[in-house]
Amino acid sequence: MGPVLREGSTAVRRFTAADAASFAAIHRDGLNIKWAGSDANMDLVKAAQLIEGPVADGWKTGLSLRFAVVDELDDVEQVVGTISLADVNRTADGGTASVGVKMLPAGRGRGSASRAIKLLCAYAFKQLGLEVLHWRTTVGNTASKMLAERCGFVLAAQVPGFGHVDGHIADGWLFAQTRPQWSRTQDRDKFGEAQHSARVPTSMGDLPIELSVPRLEQDNVVLRALHRGDAEKLVINCADAQAVRWTTVPLNYTAEHAEYFINTVVVDGWRSGATLTFAVAERASDRLLGTVDLQCKNPGSAAVGINFGPDARGTGSAEIAVRMLAAYAFDQLNFSYLHWSAMVPNWASRKLAWKLGFTLEGQIRGEYNDRGTPADHWVLTLASTDLRTPQVPWSGPAAPAR
Repeated sequence: MGPVLREGSTAVRRFTAADAASFAAIHRDGLNIKWAGSDANMDLVKAAQLIEGPVADGWKTGLSLRFAVVDELDDVEQVVGTISLADVNRTADGGTASVGVKMLPAGRGRGSASRAIKLLCAYAFKQLGLEVLHWRTTVGNTASKMLAERCGFVLAAQVPGFGHVDGHIADGWLFAQTRPQWSRTQDRDKFGEAQHSARVPTSMGDLPIELSVPRLEQDNVVLRALHRGDAEKLVINCADAQAVRWTTVPLNYTAEHAEYFINTVVVDGWRSGATLTFAVAERASDRLLGTVDLQCKNPGSAAVGINFGPDARGTGSAEIAVRMLAAYAFDQLNFSYLHWSAMVPNWASRKLAWKLGFTLEGQIRGEYNDRGTPADHWVLTLASTDLRTPQVPWSGPAAPAR
């Protein structure tokens, strides 16, 4: 029957003929077709033949071990994806294999993939005695890249022609994780250090790692990576009285603050996947308008952060930027929820969230840290299935005349 591995609500096990419908649905999923070259025409007959043929044969030979990922949905266990160890090469001193993963929409944004991959890594290193696992994905598949990094994989190389997207050859990322690296991760988790906040090594051997921050464009607004040329404008934005009043930027913001933020804080955030910060720039001039970020503390969700300079306020740039950020979070990272927190009475922030479709969940008294003083804050949420337009009439004050 093969192993059955479990963590929390997630289990991985061998496929059976009864899983044919789910197996077919996994391959017909649009994202799996786009990034993994899955068979868009997979039907029940073909799925059953694959499960009872090549999938079963892979287990017999030990060369390809494909698991069903099962999770509890509405108190019922359902297949939500598949993971695999392919090209298994076991040797006397260890061996290698390649990790594969394809998820259904029901399994995205809930931590199922992360738990399943961690179970798979433990099985590969502890039960099979492998020494190295590889993870291959296409440049631009940020969801796969972030999942690999959350599970302890380190970028080893970017290889021309090593990936594919929509049936075309593309550049690929190759990640790797060794048994010693995995063991250190287990030690950190054992002592309570959150893995998502651990800094990912900047290189593997002598191969440097370059961050890949997506570039997103809409109308005259661009989301891109921050760079050193943004430092001067960042100082102006963060020293502005409104930024000091409503955000957590350091007081008396200087060029040294800006350089540390751009070169260290932002870089570490992208490497670890904990905080994904974008520069918001004017498309025509590339002039910095502000920053937006996704603070990814929990699986499947993120908190939105935003800070714009005085010259960008009232121009609509912030709304466009956060719309792009939300689309990226839901469509590329497969998140289920975005959260928005605003200190009371920051009506401008709350109104922007309202325009974007966020729903006010409540006002929490005294939970916000206003530079050492307890303050109230509003909490708003947006689900991936929500319309990104106002859900209720505006109940706050009218905008001041300009």
